[in-house]
This record gives sequence, structure tokens and C-alpha cells, in this order.
Amino acid sequence: MDLLTCVCLAAIEAKVITFFFPTVLSTEAWPFAIWNAVSLFLLQYFTLKCYRILVHPVYFSPLRHLPGPTDNHFFLGQALRLLWAETPTSLYVQWMRENPDAPVIRYLSFANSEVLVVNSIHAHKALLQTNCYDFRKPDTLRRMVKEIVGNGIFMLEGEIHRARRKMLAASFSNPQIRKHQPIFQRVARQLGGVFDQAIDCNTHDAVGVVDCRKVFCRATLDIIAETALGIELSHLRVTTSAYQPSAKPGSGSGYTFHQAYDTLFTQRFASKVLLWANAFVPTRWIPVKANHDFLFATIWLRDVLTGLVRDRYCVLSEIVASDAQAKRESPDLLTYLVTESRPGGPAEGISEDELVGHLLQFMVAGHETSAMALVWSVYVMATKQDIQSKLRTEVVELLPHAVDPTAAELDSLPYLNGFVKEILRLYSPATLMYREAAVDVNLDGVFVPKGTTVEMVPSVTMRNPHIWGEDVDVVDPSRWNHLTGDQHSPYAFEAFSNGPRICIGRSFALLEIKTILVEMVRHYRFLYVAKPFSVGNPSLILRPTSLQVAVQKLGKQTDA
Repeated sequence: MDLLTCVCLAAIEAKVITFFFPTVLSTEAWPFAIWNAVSLFLLQYFTLKCYRILVHPVYFSPLRHLPGPTDNHFFLGQALRLLWAETPTSLYVQWMRENPDAPVIRYLSFANSEVLVVNSIHAHKALLQTNCYDFRKPDTLRRMVKEIVGNGIFMLEGEIHRARRKMLAASFSNPQIRKHQPIFQRVARQLGGVFDQAIDCNTHDAVGVVDCRKVFCRATLDIIAETALGIELSHLRVTTSAYQPSAKPGSGSGYTFHQAYDTLFTQRFASKVLLWANAFVPTRWIPVKANHDFLFATIWLRDVLTGLVRDRYCVLSEIVASDAQAKRESPDLLTYLVTESRPGGPAEGISEDELVGHLLQFMVAGHETSAMALVWSVYVMATKQDIQSKLRTEVVELLPHAVDPTAAELDSLPYLNGFVKEILRLYSPATLMYREAAVDVNLDGVFVPKGTTVEMVPSVTMRNPHIWGEDVDVVDPSRWNHLTGDQHSPYAFEAFSNGPRICIGRSFALLEIKTILVEMVRHYRFLYVAKPFSVGNPSLILRPTSLQVAVQKLGKQTDA
């Protein structure tokens, strides 16, 4: 906008000059006139940018009086501190504890752009529920993640978002999700095979070391592929994967879904910086290996999913679109979406690109967030043996004969349910959600002008001592049996967001996590963290770089 404004001003000023000084229209004077216009543009653009970056945020912004960090870089604000922070959320939690009563917190980012962080429960409710559609996904976020998540429901706004969410709801209903539980249970047993293999490699003391980040990412990707696409990846098996679409010519034939997702989420620091910087300036054109690998993975995934969508259309060509029974029995999300989008269906006319976007987003969010919840669960069990023992005792006593517990039986385990919520509270897989005010709006008494960037960090409320008490940082699954005050508010627990845009796969993820946890605690003990680790940053997911944990198989007589 500033660029266009200055171009227009320079053109108008150049026209005025030629009106009052017609001699500049002569052939000999044209170079001078062009130089004059360019000089006017550069001078005005530089002046305007200096005002925007150095003057307006400090002296004239209507948001300048809001509380927030003051140790800003003169040009980058808090951007470098956020990049170098211990975790993607640690600085936000620090700011929240320095300003616990503030409805919103203001900080400066790249080029001193102003960002608001919602801080109070009421501000979170206004952002996520009351004024949900008064906010949109900012262009910076779209540029950052568009190659990964495509044009699915995550990126949709307003009425189109409501319509697509309503269409997807049937595929994520509790009865439909429970049909997938046998898949969760089978993959959980395959995980046990991986643990057994690690243990067998150490004949000295029957203790194996497992990289939990790797094995859980593979396990949840297997689950997501089968429930979303109807294909079996089998990344946990010793044999070759059952489904391995060929990579592009010249790249080798062994490229797999897991390799593609590993490229996208297990990035080196330079790759993460390129991903983050792409939100502000184009970086994907830079001819470096990190960009080549990233773009190859995203294009490969999109090509494979597009091929699957087209194949599924062919397979379902004889199914009548109005056949309600066929829709209800759709075994996977892809089949359901293709059936709904056929002529005569409620989603008739949905584009192939949008179908691929829905699948991409469910696979990205579904496999990564569930995997990280399981990773942090194992971390807590390995470092807090008393919690692990209580979990095992509850499972053994309340489910003594249930080989494959049902969803109802898992819901009857209070300590397990409290443990899962506590993990999600303290180690929320989602670190940050971006919004931009589409209109002037009020957040808990704070006026937010149109165009302002607003961030929602789940850890801000979930690690707030004013809500959860002085033991806010202590893992205590039993706290969920005696909630008080603001702890009852849905906006105090935002691991899955809230309101009209709440994670549509919430129930899916909870059942998946609990099914795998029960299988693990019944048969294995996690002893300790074998190696130090760090948390990836920058990242939209709370993801350890590696988490190697020592695991031991329980004997038949072992009950704790």
C-alpha cells in the first residue's frame, strides 16, 4: 500500500511540475523529468517508511500505551529474541507473567510492526468466539504456510468456512471416529514391536533406547494416512511400505510420505529462518538446498494427493451421489469428500485444489500434533516415575481384561484423562495462532484498529498462575478432578483452540492419544531420558529436536 501511495504521489507531482514548467516536456528535458519523478518517489517512500518504522509505533500509534516488552531492537523489535528463545512460547509466557492482568500485550516485530497478544480469558473469548469472523488469517501467515497446507479449511474465512466445516462435521462425529479405533490399536501394537526391537538390540540389561519423536511421527502418520486417505503406509513395519508412490523422474523411486513430512517438519535452523522470512519477503526463489528440498517435498505431496483424488473419483464413478447409505459408510475422509463433491452432492463443485487442501491440512495438523502430545507424554513419564506408576495402576485395575479397550472404557479412566489434558496444557503442540483484524474491533475493552496483527498463544492462559495457581508449572493430572473459578472456562484450556474454528479433529486426536498411551503403559516402563535435547524454534509446533528415552518391557508379574 505504501509503495502504491508513493508511486501515485510521485506521478501527480511530476504532472504538476510539467504543468507549471512546460519546458520539461521537450525531448531534451525528458531524462531530467524522469529522474525528477524517480527522485520524488524514492524520497517520499523513504520518508514514509522511516515514519512507519521509527516514529509512528513510538509516538503516534493508538496502541503505544499498551503493556509489553520495552527492550526492542531499533528495527527488528522482538523478532530476534523470539527466534533465539529457548522455545517458541517461552517469551510469550514471560510477557504474560510480567503483565498478568493486562487484556492484551503489545510487542514490536520485524520493521517495528505492532503485534497484539491476547492475554486475558475475556480477550480470548472475544477473539475466538464473539468476534471470530471479525478476524482473518493474515497475509504473512498465508505466505509462510501456503505450500504446506494449501487452500483447505484452515485458510477459509466467513460463510465459506462455515459451509465447509458443516460438510466435514459428519466425518469427524464421535460414531465415525470410533470406527477408526481398531486402526489406532493396530498401530499401537506396531509401536510395541519397535520398542521390542530396540530392547532386543541390548542384551546386557534388556533396556532399549528409542527416539520417541521419530517413532511417534511415523505411527501417527500411518494412522492419518489410513483414516484420511484409505492407504496403509506401514512405516513402522520391518518390511517395505505397502504404499510407496514413486518420486519425480530423476529423484529415485523410494521417496515416501514419511520422508516428505520429515523434510517439512524436521528442518535445520537455516530452513526454519527461510520459512519464517518468507512471511515478509519472498525467499523460495533462493537457490539453496533447503529451498530445493522443501519445495520438492510440498510439490511431491500435492501431486500424490491429487493423483489419489482423481483415482478415487474413478473408483466411485458408479456410486450415485444421492446414496446416503454410501456416504455414511465412507471408510476414510478422502472417500467421504469425493462422494460429497460429486454432482448432486452437498459440496458439488468443490475444486480439486480445495479437496487436496482439506486432506493436506488434516494430515499435517492431525499427525504432527498427536505425535507431539505422545512425545511429551513419554517425556513426563520418564522423568516422573510416580505419575507413570499411577497411570499403570489405574489401567491395570480398571481394565484388567480389556485387550482392546473401547472409547467408553478409556473415558472411564479419570487419571488417564487428567494426564492427557495436563500434557496438552503444559506442552500444547500448537504454539501460536495468527489473526488480523478485518474491521475495527474491541478485545476486552481494548480498541484494535483494522489491519492489526493479533496472536493467540495457548500457553498464555494454560500457564497463567492467576488461573491455575502457583503450581501452574507442575504436572498434576489430579487437578482436573477439582477445577475452580476460571479453570472451568473453556478459554483457560486452548490446546485445540475454541469457538467456531475449534480443531475439528479434537475428538479424533484425544481417542488416538489415549488408545496408544494405554497400550504403552500396560506393557512398557519408560526409565529416563537418555540424552539432552532442545526444542525447535522457530516453529508452529512444540517439537523437540530429538527425544531419546530408555524403555524396558514389563514382565508378566510386574504391575508397577
